[in-house]
Amino acid sequence: MTLIYAFKDVSGQWHGEPDTPLTDPADEPSRGWLTYQPVPGTPEANSPFAGQTLAVLYGVTDLEPGPVTYQLDSGGRFQATWHVHTLLATPMGSALIPQQRHDLAPCPEASLTENDRYYTLSTTRAEDGRLATEITITSHYGEIQAELRGTLDYTDLQPLARLLHSTAPAQTSPARPPSGAPDRRPGGTWPSHESNRLATRFREERDFGILAQEFNRHRGEIYLHLLHLGLISEPAGQRRPQQPAPKPAPSPILEQRRLEHRNSHARWTEPEEVHLARRCADGVPAAQLSQEFGRSELAIEARLLKIGAEGPAADQARINAL
Repeated sequence: MTLIYAFKDVSGQWHGEPDTPLTDPADEPSRGWLTYQPVPGTPEANSPFAGQTLAVLYGVTDLEPGPVTYQLDSGGRFQATWHVHTLLATPMGSALIPQQRHDLAPCPEASLTENDRYYTLSTTRAEDGRLATEITITSHYGEIQAELRGTLDYTDLQPLARLLHSTAPAQTSPARPPSGAPDRRPGGTWPSHESNRLATRFREERDFGILAQEFNRHRGEIYLHLLHLGLISEPAGQRRPQQPAPKPAPSPILEQRRLEHRNSHARWTEPEEVHLARRCADGVPAAQLSQEFGRSELAIEARLLKIGAEGPAADQARINAL
């Protein structure tokens, strides 16, 4: 999913994992600006980065997502990795993992994946003891689908959970498969941390029965998820023809960006790169290249650096990257 995985503070120092590889090696990291303004009265308000305008890198990565969504100054909204979230949220002079006070109720943090959607619940405590609560729903591709925000008391959480549960439509349980057959129910979601642990354990233990007991799941769920992870393959006679995955529709954020830059986030072709290098060598500035190629100046500069272009625009891009 698309995550903020690194940021540069006002002193020019990078934090997070600026060199992390993206899921698709052909992708370039996206750059943006984030003015970090935590909620007053929360521990995050004492962060050394509070009030700073940070340069951020974001892209599709396999790093673990944190619980909070951040809004860029350009309007885009993305979750950050746990590492970046911890760096931003840690008060000045505190340890990265502050000790919990036992006289206070905990601040819940939770996440789950279901039906290709990622649900996160995060809370922060204000000075009056109330919880600033945010529920975010994102797609498999990291696009924000829905948000719910508010402030409530800790004792309100359980009644609120019961209320939400009572309004959910009733679901009928699917029929169980015959004994010995794989359980092919679409339920049984796999959080990313549990999926990663299954992959590790499968390399150590090949017995589905033992893994089913360890993960408290049916053998069929273990079998199907290992198929999904590509760690096992179906027998040749049972393999079904692969259907090409439908191409996701552009998110509203991407559609908005393409109103300004028609080729925003589109892949570069080799002829485009050759033409870009030639125009840069002709002395065309980045602002004009942005109009010609239908991409932001940040995207133009990133591509000039990648292809090793020569010219005033490329020289300026190298200066900006320092």
